[in-house]
Amino acid sequence: MRAEVARERTFSVLELAQHCGLPSAVVERWLEGGLLVPMRGSTRRFDFRAVGAARTLCELRRAGWTTSRIKARWFEAQRVIPDPAEALSGLLASVGARSVTVRLPDGRLLEPTGQRVFDFGDAASAGPTELPRLRGPQDWFALGVDAEAAGRVEDAARAYEHALPDCSAETHFNLGNCYYELRRRKEATDQFVAAIGRAPDYAEAWNNLGIVRGEIGDGRGAVEALERALALIPHYADAHYNLAEALSAIGELSRAREHWRAYLTFDPNSRWAEQARRRLRSPRG
Repeated sequence: MRAEVARERTFSVLELAQHCGLPSAVVERWLEGGLLVPMRGSTRRFDFRAVGAARTLCELRRAGWTTSRIKARWFEAQRVIPDPAEALSGLLASVGARSVTVRLPDGRLLEPTGQRVFDFGDAASAGPTELPRLRGPQDWFALGVDAEAAGRVEDAARAYEHALPDCSAETHFNLGNCYYELRRRKEATDQFVAAIGRAPDYAEAWNNLGIVRGEIGDGRGAVEALERALALIPHYADAHYNLAEALSAIGELSRAREHWRAYLTFDPNSRWAEQARRRLRSPRG
């Protein structure tokens, strides 16, 4: 079965807007203003890292920041945090503050000049391998997104675990992805189920639940979950591919071929497209 979970999917402007609960015109303005960067080789498709950036932009927008203000403060933040994504998420420390401050991934708080700022949420006392003691679930969630995007999966899982009191579907979903990467399949299953419990229309969570169920030997459960994902988003290419694999695993090759064909209709140029074509050419699927 396909190893990647929904974190590997890409998003259109409309899908990114829906994912963040925003009008698509807002995301269009962020794209035009350079606040969101499309994935390499595309002008209007976004990867998982852009979802984290969009969530940060949502928080700043809710705090009353205009697009022009975000751009100006983001430019200042990159003086102390060269990575644009980390600089953007670091700006959340400025919400409600009198001056611009940026929280580094290690928890330190800096002014754009590089001057250290101490506050009660500062992590100066944390050891080099400890995560900073942040103020609330949203801070932990933002840290988890950044750590996951940087490939620090164990740190990301710990951050999401601290964020769980917010009871958001996104937190459960991201934590499930981390547990999956860490090969903690049973715990990943529990988190995807929890995400669906919070948001029954969360197609990506249904997709990932289907993948994990298939990998732990629950073939029928995998098919059921993936069919739920497609009932919610019929054009969800990854779910078509994963459902084809799940159906093939339980011997339903005719139905599997239908979904490999559907996958090629919606995503004909991906790195998985040739694998789908090979499956269709093979008499055994």
